[in-house]
Amino acid sequence: MDNPGTPMIHPSAPPRVEPLNASDLELIEQVREELVLRGINPPNWREADSEKRRRFFDEVRSILIDQNTPAHNAGSQGESHANINHDAQLITDALSGVGLLDQLLRDPFVEEIFVRNGEVAVEYDGSFHNLGKLADDSYFENLAVHVADQGGATLRGDRPAVLVDLPGGERFTAIVPRLSTEGTAINIRTFGRRVRTLEEMEQTGTFSKYDLSSAKMSPPFMRASEKGINPELLQRIESLQNTPDRFLAWVVSTLTGSLMIAGEMGSGKTTLLNALSGFLPTTAPIAALETFRELEIQHPFLLRTVAPAELPLGTPGVTLDWVLNVIYTRMNPAAILVGEVVGNEALQFLKATCLGRKAITTIHGGSIEEALMRLEQLALAAAPELGLDAIRSMVAMGLDVVALMGRVNRSGRVERTLQAIAIIAGIDENGNYRLNYLYRADGEQNTPVFEEAYQQMKGLE
Repeated sequence: MDNPGTPMIHPSAPPRVEPLNASDLELIEQVREELVLRGINPPNWREADSEKRRRFFDEVRSILIDQNTPAHNAGSQGESHANINHDAQLITDALSGVGLLDQLLRDPFVEEIFVRNGEVAVEYDGSFHNLGKLADDSYFENLAVHVADQGGATLRGDRPAVLVDLPGGERFTAIVPRLSTEGTAINIRTFGRRVRTLEEMEQTGTFSKYDLSSAKMSPPFMRASEKGINPELLQRIESLQNTPDRFLAWVVSTLTGSLMIAGEMGSGKTTLLNALSGFLPTTAPIAALETFRELEIQHPFLLRTVAPAELPLGTPGVTLDWVLNVIYTRMNPAAILVGEVVGNEALQFLKATCLGRKAITTIHGGSIEEALMRLEQLALAAAPELGLDAIRSMVAMGLDVVALMGRVNRSGRVERTLQAIAIIAGIDENGNYRLNYLYRADGEQNTPVFEEAYQQMKGLE
């Protein structure tokens, strides 16, 4: 751990990690086989004695020298030694640590590592950086199995996820196919790897106050002051002609609040959710969960799972609410998309929103009030001991916006249209939701109020 009184030189970017190619993987397997023949076992990953790891590195290096590979003969003697040392470190990491991800764990500014289907990214001193595809997905699936074995856990068909602590105190979580439908997903969260002084925190704006005194807007959106919008997304938002969809696109693109899309069956809830997913920020990890595959989401860093809402008694496996709990507590998504809330996952959905996660889902309901009542009923069914008041408080605290879709018969043709948008502004003295309607398709014309709210929020970018 760093000396608290010694400021660290802040690097401009995360370390560069060279992707593993086919020859790298072949070399790792060759050395592994030779180690078996020589009766040399890699040190246990919880081995605290650095000297044992050093001796293993020397054994690997000796094998590479004996193999006399062409890569090691190329160039000068100094270059050859550098190649051997590089390969020896790569193989040592692969067989005794967490593979090429060990290079990232050695950097104190790496706060979290994300792996999605071979793509690797890091949260680096508060910023998200995509490092690109570093290996085939099979490499990371094997890595997850190795870590599970070393941690005394297992990855198997009826329990396709693992949660273990690494020797350095890092938290390792992995979800593998078939539960994860888009390849292996891994998160490694680091803790206490460097201490920042108050002076450093002052310099980086930790204690700077943002003046919101002139903003006349709903409290759920005050957090948007620190959100930035990608210029391309902003241009798309500005190009939208209708205020209601512009507002919803803005909420999603900035991850300003949690959104629930309500409506009767066949009203276009999922269609709207799919369309809005195109505005999700691409510089943040996203998770999508469904009971069956229905969402159409294109995102470069997507963790996607499909799990049933319930399992017949005695049937091995995991349910949607279990997976949702793992994802929002361990996988650190910037936003969670739940295809539809239909069962016990309603409570996990609310818990996630009350922990600051931004979440989007759909639910059945003929009105905004009916949809909120159904969300309450589903959450209460999962934990009746909490009582209605507690559940209602969770809804009011965690959920920000409710949009209502509807089926409208016009000239003998059914059209699916947006009926209303409301902000949940807390609970009144009678224990009912305070709903601030920004838009209604019929009745009073609320578009001017809606436009004013949008412009106020946009002014805080």
